[in-house]
Amino acid sequence: MKNYIFTVLISVIIFPAVFAQKQPEIKTDTCENFREQLFKNGKVNFGLKAGFNYSDLYGGEIGYIFAEKHTSWLPSFHIGVTVNSKIGKYFWLKHELLLIQKGAGVTLSDSINGNYASQLKMLSLDLFPLSPVFHYKALQLYAGPYISALVDAQIKRKDINGKEFNDHSVFGDGMQFENKTKYLQKFDFGINVGIEYEFTSGLSIGAKYTQGFTDLFQYANSHTFNDPLKEISIYNRSLLFSVGYSFHKK
Repeated sequence: MKNYIFTVLISVIIFPAVFAQKQPEIKTDTCENFREQLFKNGKVNFGLKAGFNYSDLYGGEIGYIFAEKHTSWLPSFHIGVTVNSKIGKYFWLKHELLLIQKGAGVTLSDSINGNYASQLKMLSLDLFPLSPVFHYKALQLYAGPYISALVDAQIKRKDINGKEFNDHSVFGDGMQFENKTKYLQKFDFGINVGIEYEFTSGLSIGAKYTQGFTDLFQYANSHTFNDPLKEISIYNRSLLFSVGYSFHKK
């Protein structure tokens, strides 16, 4: 296996060099024409996007983690960069990288404060690698997968005096015991479906729905505690409203 990997690496390094030696020299004006075709003619559009979103949780085990089985939508924000690749007249590809705050309004309970309203907030970096787009005039309809990496998380709790504080232990680490504190998975994946309208000025408005398919709460050691519940079915979902700007517009 090691020899195979070494051979592949050598091939990747040597082949481009040999190939480059056999090719005629590319003129500078040819490169400039390529850049003009690619960017100035709208083949690839780079942009920025920001806005607000409403996020929530869904799943059968919400009552297992929290004091009640229902949650509420939590207003939050997102910001990031976008790239649109024009493949054909009506077919584009959309790529996005967004920093998003997700979460939900939840209910917690303890022996001192009883049941009380709380908020679970999760900050994640979401990559939307490849969303096929149907593009007609200024309107875009798209759908595709996403991959999410958890950056930070906190849940609002009350101390023995009833004072609220942000508890970051829900973010979790490998040293925590899951039978005492349930903590969050570090990665998520799901789908996104959206619509976007771009004005001739380069400004755009859009809306997007995302839904996760990964169990949010870590439960790898459930077999150790003889717990019949082998997974915690709680998932992300969000509705995003965005304003964007495209730097390379047609």
